[in-house]
This record gives sequence, structure tokens and C-alpha cells, in this order.
Amino acid sequence: MPSRTQLIFILGALTAFGPFSTDMYLPSFTVLARDMNASQAAVQATLSAFLIGLAAGQLVLGPLSDRFGRRLPLTAGIVLYIAAALACAFAPNIETLWVARFFQSLGVCAMIVVSRATVRDFYSGAEGAHFLSMLMLVLGLAPMVGPPVGAFILEAYGWRGIFLLHAVLGTLALVMVVLVFPESLSKQRRARGGILRILAGYVTLLKDRHYIVPTIAGDLVFAGLFAFLAGGPFVLASVYGLEPQHFAFVFSFNAFGFLLGTQINARLVRRYGPARMLSVGLSLYALAAIALLFNALTGFGGLAGIVMPLFLLFLSVGAAPANALALAQEHYPHMAGSAAALFGSIQFGIGAISGILVGLLHDGTAVPMAAIIVTAAAVALTVNLVLTPKEARRA
Repeated sequence: MPSRTQLIFILGALTAFGPFSTDMYLPSFTVLARDMNASQAAVQATLSAFLIGLAAGQLVLGPLSDRFGRRLPLTAGIVLYIAAALACAFAPNIETLWVARFFQSLGVCAMIVVSRATVRDFYSGAEGAHFLSMLMLVLGLAPMVGPPVGAFILEAYGWRGIFLLHAVLGTLALVMVVLVFPESLSKQRRARGGILRILAGYVTLLKDRHYIVPTIAGDLVFAGLFAFLAGGPFVLASVYGLEPQHFAFVFSFNAFGFLLGTQINARLVRRYGPARMLSVGLSLYALAAIALLFNALTGFGGLAGIVMPLFLLFLSVGAAPANALALAQEHYPHMAGSAAALFGSIQFGIGAISGILVGLLHDGTAVPMAAIIVTAAAVALTVNLVLTPKEARRA
């Protein structure tokens, strides 16, 4: 059995495949559009296809991990990830890339769901939120490292080299899982039943305000993140003239805000509880969104007027979702995989919609991206303030 520190590293590394698989190829968007003779919207659709796969796949992989344990679905998912990454690297056209990215995301689903469910297998409550925040410390390194590495690979080997690197990293993850990943769900605790039992479990989760309120509030924070992932590369390139390498450094600076948010939350959540820290994170998210929209509309602050609110936005993404997930999973240790899966499915479903809207509304400015982020922030804050059960506010 790995130590707590080793478990944080293992689960963090597996969860990091999500941002690695998105952030690393963001600097290549403009080059990819040119090489594939594709429109901006078509290139952004590769990200949306990935997010749709993350949203749909988790609904299947969560119950599978409750039924068959954590190791089997995880191992199969990593093998699929490697194969799909190779398909991306050798894709002859944008349509093939869409399909390959979709299947690549299914592999990431297994890593995300199993990692989150494993945390709930061992921890709950404030301790679970603290562990998730520490997990995000490892996760936070991915968006800091991903874009600069992607920009380097892009310049040296082209965009296809980025996906070849994905395949190499997936192979390393497979070796790590085979050698050291613990099976945290004993046979006695595994779920029984077929599709009807799975559907009944999801209905139970959706009907419970203790689960669905923090899930919706926490997942809406990711709408801002994915709006930036979809629109940021084009906004920063077309409006502010940033080269891919410069975009990578801007992204890494904002990712440091994410890292800072995880550690502030880890230090405070044991004292104040996940419910109060979630409210603080959502409030910060709303303030950052308002500042971003104001600066996008007026041009105030130039590039810094966009980057600094994004820094605060990323800080809130580092703080709020860990608390939301801990609150959502608190009452469901017997179906941690399904609870984590539904949380992630809604999260990436919202992210996919956000990314699609940014592409459809793109007008050459940062305004559509900022407007989508403000809308998500307003809904998240309202849901948390109005619908959270009274007894849950003290958690």
C-alpha cells in the first residue's frame, strides 16, 4: 500500500492527464488550422469532442469502477488512451482528429473517475477536501508545464509530435498502474446489479440536493476555464498578437493562480469546512468574471486587463471544485465511482457547451469568452446561495 504522499502523487499524475491532454496542444491551434486547412471553429471542435467524450464516458466508467474495482477499468482506459493518441498523431484530416480525440478522452475518463473514487474510498468530509486540494497541487503543475512543453514540441516536431508525447506519457502511466496502483475497493464493497441499478443510482444522486447543488455550483466554475481554453489561444493571438510561445507563458502564469488556490484551500478547509470555502471560491470567481468582462468591453488595462482577472479565475478553479466534490460525495461512500462520474460528466458537459459557444460567438474580441464566464459565475453563485440545504452550510 503506498503512503499518503505516494498516493497523492499517483492519483495526481493520473488526474493530470486531463489538463495535459488539453493544455499541451493549445499553442498549436493556429498551426493546426493552417496545416489541416480547417476553420477556427473546426479546430475548437477537437477540444469540444474531447470534452463531450469526458462528459459521456464517465457515466459508464463510474459504475464500472464500482462494479469491477478500480484497477481493471483504469488499466483498460490507459490502453485506449495510448491507442487514440497515436491515431491523433497520424490523423490525415480534421474529421479523423475529432474522432480520435473523442476516444482519447474516454481513456482520460477512466483516470479521472478512478482517482476521485479512490480518494473517497479512503477519506471523507474536510479530510477528503484537504486530500483533493493536495491532489490538485500535482494536477496544477500540468497547466503550468503543458503549454510551454507543447510550444517547444510544436516548434521542434510539429503538432503531431505533441500527440506522440501523449502516447509516451500514457505508456509510463500504464507501467505505474501495473506496478504500484492499489486496489482500494474490496470485493465485498463492490456494487451489484445491471443497467437498471446504475440508472437508479444516478436518479438518486440527481434528486438529492446535498449532492446536486455543490455539483452544479462547483462544475460551473469549469465553464470559465473551458471558455478560456477554447477562446484564449485565438483571442491572445488575434487581439494581442501573442506568438504560441508567449501564450504558453501567459497560460503558465494563470496556472500558477490555480496552484495557489489549491494550497490556500488545503490550509484553510480543515478550519472552516468545505461548505464555507466553496462559498468563498465562488465569490472570487464572480468578481474575477465581472472584472474580465468590464476590461474586455472597455479595453481597460490592455493585455494585463485580461490576464490578471484570469489569474483570479484560475485561483478560484483551484479552490472551489475540490470543496464541491467533497461535499457531493460525502453521503455516498457506497457508490463513490458513480458520484465522481456524474460530477465529472456534468463538469465536462458544461465545459463542452462553453467551448462550443465561444467558437460560435467569436467576434475577434475577448467579449464572448468573458460574457460566458460571467453567466456561469452568476448561476453558480445563485445556486449555492439559494439552494444549499441549511444543514449543509455548516459542513
